[in-house]
Amino acid sequence: MEAITEFKFTVDERYENEKGIFTVVSIHKDEMEILWDNGEKIRTEIDLQRRIQERKQREKIAREKKDNEATGQPRKGGGLKISPKFEGLRPTDFKNTSAKTTWRGRNYLGGMVTKQLPTDNFTFNSWAFAQEPEMHWADVEHRKRDDSGSQAIFFARLDKICLSYGFCVTKQEDKNGSSHDWDSFATWLMQKENDSLLQALAIDNEIVVYDLARPAFGKLLPFADGWRIADGNEWQQVDMLAKYIDSVVKTSGICLAIARKVPRDEALARGQDIAADIAQLFVLLMPLYIAAVGMGGTGGQ
Repeated sequence: MEAITEFKFTVDERYENEKGIFTVVSIHKDEMEILWDNGEKIRTEIDLQRRIQERKQREKIAREKKDNEATGQPRKGGGLKISPKFEGLRPTDFKNTSAKTTWRGRNYLGGMVTKQLPTDNFTFNSWAFAQEPEMHWADVEHRKRDDSGSQAIFFARLDKICLSYGFCVTKQEDKNGSSHDWDSFATWLMQKENDSLLQALAIDNEIVVYDLARPAFGKLLPFADGWRIADGNEWQQVDMLAKYIDSVVKTSGICLAIARKVPRDEALARGQDIAADIAQLFVLLMPLYIAAVGMGGTGGQ
């Protein structure tokens, strides 16, 4: 009989025990947090779950050996990991917390989007953002820099009413707004041809501009004759996006989002195709990412 291989758990992978299929959320020394598909989450001993998996593996090998003896076919090796499949966002994902959700995992929405991003200039990966209902995509090498909190990213975020996704770059208030990515992007956007490029992209792709951290900033919407922002019951004309943003950030920081907002029901109806929608917008916004981080994510290093 084939020897039992040493079993190792991996974050974001799916496994099965007597209770059902679960996802490993996090690993802490000798314990790990696991989340079942019904939303129940517990902290359990890794050794206990490993023994369960090894027993199931022995049972599986014994069954296959018996079947192969009957058919004369050799068995193929394989573990008990369950290949996850992202079927789309769930109604329970739309809330102001990431608790009891799995959509942020690299084997779910994160990975499906990453696989559809271009690889000629960057090596993208995804990361769940703290305990927020939000995840980020960035070039792996660029993300290793010390100023990760100020880096340009692609993002997706849920709340109770919609899905938002697009490009984001931050000017930190406590650092006098100085960061490579912000300074590079702001310089790029100050050029009239780039403002026009972004304006055209925004019109064609239902993109709005706002501050992720400060709702009071309002939303800038594109029009044929420029940008406009709501001012009470009227629209205020903004001739050039970069000049308006520069006037705002002189006194504060900003988490500038250039993104599409999709109502909850529409996002749910898209099923797993929402991953392609997100990736396609990221590709369209790639010139903004290149402007901020440099070609290949090497800017500022």
